[in-house]
Amino acid sequence: MTLLQETIDLLKKLVSYHSYPTSNTTDQEDILDFTLEYCSELGFIVKKVTSTLGWVQLGVEGPLVAFPVHLDVVPPGNGWATNPFTLVEQDRTLYGRGVYDNKGPVSVMIVLLNELRKRNREDVRLRVILGAQEETGMECIQQYILLEEKPVTGFVPDAMFPIVLGEKGRLHLLLESKEEITWLDEILVGEQVNSVPDRATIRVKNKQELDRIDLTGVSSHVDEMLVYQGVSAHAAKPSVGKNAFFVLMAAIDPSIQSDKMKNLLQFSDLNGEGIGLSCPESRFGNTTVNAGIINFKENKWHVEVDIRFNNKLNQEIVLRKIQQFFSDWTVKVLNAKDVHLVENRHLADQLISLYRRYYPTDQTEPIYMGGSTYASYFDNFTAFGPRFPDTRTHAHGKNERMKLSDLEKLIQIYKDAIQIVIEEARKI
Repeated sequence: MTLLQETIDLLKKLVSYHSYPTSNTTDQEDILDFTLEYCSELGFIVKKVTSTLGWVQLGVEGPLVAFPVHLDVVPPGNGWATNPFTLVEQDRTLYGRGVYDNKGPVSVMIVLLNELRKRNREDVRLRVILGAQEETGMECIQQYILLEEKPVTGFVPDAMFPIVLGEKGRLHLLLESKEEITWLDEILVGEQVNSVPDRATIRVKNKQELDRIDLTGVSSHVDEMLVYQGVSAHAAKPSVGKNAFFVLMAAIDPSIQSDKMKNLLQFSDLNGEGIGLSCPESRFGNTTVNAGIINFKENKWHVEVDIRFNNKLNQEIVLRKIQQFFSDWTVKVLNAKDVHLVENRHLADQLISLYRRYYPTDQTEPIYMGGSTYASYFDNFTAFGPRFPDTRTHAHGKNERMKLSDLEKLIQIYKDAIQIVIEEARKI
């Protein structure tokens, strides 16, 4: 069986798991258990550390090399042309939630390390770290840092080529407040803070209130309940999507908008300019703000916001600005990470050179991005692939996809990249 077919066979199994926290399943732990058992049967050393963290390893001696990956995904959203949890091949393209982010790369790395296992000649330990909370705060990888051995080198196959040398800092905030709105029963928007919500549901207390709401953009209307549609996207690039909450707000007559609703309109400025957070920088670009979850129920607001910032800002400045503009809200930090910059570029430059050998015409500069990967938690780790420049993956959106030709390229590049990392480990 070819490496490509082995990868597809494993990917088919991984895609079938609804491994996100609001799926009402145990799939985040189940997919970890499956992967550990799968690798154990192949002959790897495996360890389950927590219900959302484990690792598989080749070798028992020598320096430790690691490739952190994640098994969880964001919710599928709406409007898929295929079942998001069934791997479908159409026109030599694979469709399914996670084929790029990050179950495809997981499959590639396991298949490639299994090929090395069959040779059994390595004098380093090669470890694939498996997390299942990457999309919801990365507590799993934080636990790894506390509990497990740190690798001497490696890379994270979870971003884009040619390489990522920097990642923005990030704050995941919870804003809560009470407010009595006489005409409103509830608003429900979003499932995960790091995705632009593509669906907003509003339920009013009586049908007469619908006279002051524009029904033009309604996708569903049942009695006192209305549903408005947006466009999902990754929170690192909220301008690519359309937040369904603001679609809803545009439909509500300003005369009945509450004070708290007007507060939340501050987040419609996706660079945070209105609250003093806009701060462009040449490498990272500007601040991004994504109100990923906005719920109002029983006269209580529950709002979760994803804010990503460059090295001109820090957590304290961002938090102070939010508290200033939302002074009558309770503001809590649910998760945070600082800006990640690769200071030692020795391995990174080798990986870039490897990529250039395969794609000499692509002279894309190294990337500094808003997205977050596990690389942030390991000194001088880079995110290396899997997305090729000018390739639309639709990750975090509907119809996530990967061309078979791109998967074949990934197998070739990562096979060589693993050897580069092994050689680097031998020098340490």
